[in-house]
Amino acid sequence: MKVRVDQEKFSKLLGLVTGVVPTTSSIPVLSNLLLETQEKKLKVSATDLDISVISLLECEVIKEGSITVAAKRLQEIVRELPGDVVEMEVDGTRIAISSGRANFKVMGMERDQFPRVADLEKLERINISGDALDKMIRRSIYSVAKDDTRPVLSGVLWELSPDELAMVGTDGHRLARMGMTGQFPVKEATGVIVPPKALHQVARLIAADEEIGIAIDKAFVGFFVGETIVYSRRIEGTFPNYKQVIPKDNQNILIADRGELMSAVKRVSLLADSKTHKIKMYLSKEGIKLTASTPDLGEAEEEVPATYTGDEMVIGYNAAYVLDVLKSTDSEEVKFELGTAVGASILKPSIEPDEEAYVCLVMPLRLAEQE
Repeated sequence: MKVRVDQEKFSKLLGLVTGVVPTTSSIPVLSNLLLETQEKKLKVSATDLDISVISLLECEVIKEGSITVAAKRLQEIVRELPGDVVEMEVDGTRIAISSGRANFKVMGMERDQFPRVADLEKLERINISGDALDKMIRRSIYSVAKDDTRPVLSGVLWELSPDELAMVGTDGHRLARMGMTGQFPVKEATGVIVPPKALHQVARLIAADEEIGIAIDKAFVGFFVGETIVYSRRIEGTFPNYKQVIPKDNQNILIADRGELMSAVKRVSLLADSKTHKIKMYLSKEGIKLTASTPDLGEAEEEVPATYTGDEMVIGYNAAYVLDVLKSTDSEEVKFELGTAVGASILKPSIEPDEEAYVCLVMPLRLAEQE
């Protein structure tokens, strides 16, 4: 193989593709990237066996061929090269890399040692705008469980139906669901569980104004973003019936300015317990009073203007959970639908576009006076 590629574009591509390369692996070749020619393009592949990224870059192909080379080392070399053009030539299991007056010779491995990755290119695709997919990922992914004790909760449930696509994340203490209505080529409603690592990788590639293609088979999900494909192995298992835990009759309604409330929660939580992040919200017709108290740190209190309809109450929250919702919401105002001080709270934008349906559930923290 002998090719010439643009240094800046190649460096950028390597920065995206190497995101899935495992830091440690018992299989040495997984630390490598597969470089191979495909017509007039350089094809770069990376995989950790669960997630694969394949990207194409236009180049001058002088001689066809392939090789696998250490991902991190190649990325560092290309990033620091002084010239505008990178020339790479393979000789057996060694690749020569040159640009300007800089020359490197790096040992690699043969192509047949690199594992085969999924191939969903011939399957029918569901198309969605980059902006819509980005919202779905951003507004659900923060709620997934951070441990593997229940594997299905460590992934995002992606619900697909002819008239709605939705992503759901939950860790048992909170839940976020972002739905986008429309007409989609889905024959029957189904759900797949996708690892957050794959969705983070997809989110890095998305441009708001481009269309993303999605293909699904029994084992994998494929995201087609421009010249890059992200394949992810599905997480097996049954996602819990989350709909039955979403309250339907919370009668107490709080509406507050999202920015003001977010800033106040950030400030008050500075003196919250480092483990529970517990803050109290005193709700009345006068508005919201936020407090936090930790014996070793001190106390904080701040009032926030708000519109509240319902019974006065004191409710405790994990401040980090509330902030996650406020950060992911784009509307100027946020709406809380509350039942009791110990029942699940619903948080959502006060106003949102007709095609969007964003809803979050947060379980309150039990306060000492409630025990």
